[in-house]
Parts: sequence; structure tokens; C-alpha cells
Amino acid sequence: MRKLIIALAFLMLVAPASAHQLKVYTVMVNSEGVYPADIPNGSLREGDSVWFWMKDSSENTTLIIELEKNDSKIQSPVLSYACELKENGTEKVDESCETRYDFKFNQENTSGLWNISFMKYVNETLTETSSGTVVIDQDIHEEQYTVIVSKTTTKQSIYEPVLVGAIVLFVGMVLVILNKNQSHNSEEE
Repeated sequence: MRKLIIALAFLMLVAPASAHQLKVYTVMVNSEGVYPADIPNGSLREGDSVWFWMKDSSENTTLIIELEKNDSKIQSPVLSYACELKENGTEKVDESCETRYDFKFNQENTSGLWNISFMKYVNETLTETSSGTVVIDQDIHEEQYTVIVSKTTTKQSIYEPVLVGAIVLFVGMVLVILNKNQSHNSEEE
């Protein structure tokens, strides 16, 4: 009986927590512009990432990406189309050379409207700026899940199974206590 109670208690501790699967959204910037031209609202949530790739092979062209929300600004390093490699073919000649900028929207407090600016430079002179926006949704952990019951689908709160488990745990604990008291009373007689 004790093993059952311990197992039920353990089950309560590892009750399912629901969250979305993290995504990576890829944006490429080439000589014709930004692709895709916009990130659809509702595509990204807190915790997701965006990879910005510099794919403009025009001579001496570099890119800087700036993300802004409210009064906070985050800027990428200077991105190049390619980085020169050493003779071994795996190490960069210039360790600061980057072709991609990865930005992760934190799990908390990054929801809302973000402005994104793409600044192209040729020979270190700003030649083109384009911008856009994206709305990052909150990662709400009280998601619904679907239960299939004989070909019909119903939505059920995730807390109902936890409540049932808590009741079973409570009843089991009461039974163990009563069983222990009865065995203790029978030993005294």
C-alpha cells in the first residue's frame, strides 16, 4: 500500500506541464531584399528564435540588423556574405566574421511588437535601410489539449487530471493512516 501511495505522490510531482515546441524562423537578406518580406503575426512566441542570414554576395557589402522593442535596442554584429577560412578549411581568418545572426526571444517579457531594421553597407557606407515589424505572442502554459472519446473530440482543461490525481492521493493517504492506526490498535490488544 505504501508503494502505491509513493507512486501516486511521485505522479503528482511529475504532472504534465504544457508549453509550445520552440521554433526557429529563418530570414535571408540578399541583393533583392529581405526574404520572407515579413514574419506573419502569430508565427513566433516567447522562446522562439530567428536566424538572420546575410546572402548578398555583392562586393564589399555587409549587413547590420537592429531589433527594437519599446526603448530597448539590440544590434547584430557586422554580417558578411562569406568568411575567409585558414588553410585547414575549418577556422576563420577573422574570428569576428559572421554570416548569420541568431536572436532568441526570451521565455518571458519579450511578447509584443518588435521593429526590425536591415541596414546594408557598401564599403562601410550605409546604402540601404529596410524595416518591418513582428508581433511576438506570449507563451501561455495553460494550453488546452484534446481528448478523443469514441470519435468525438472535447476540450479539457489540463488541471482536471491533476485534480483527480490529488483526490486519489488524498484518499490513499487516509487509507494508509487508518490502516496504520488499526494495526497499531490490534497490537495493543
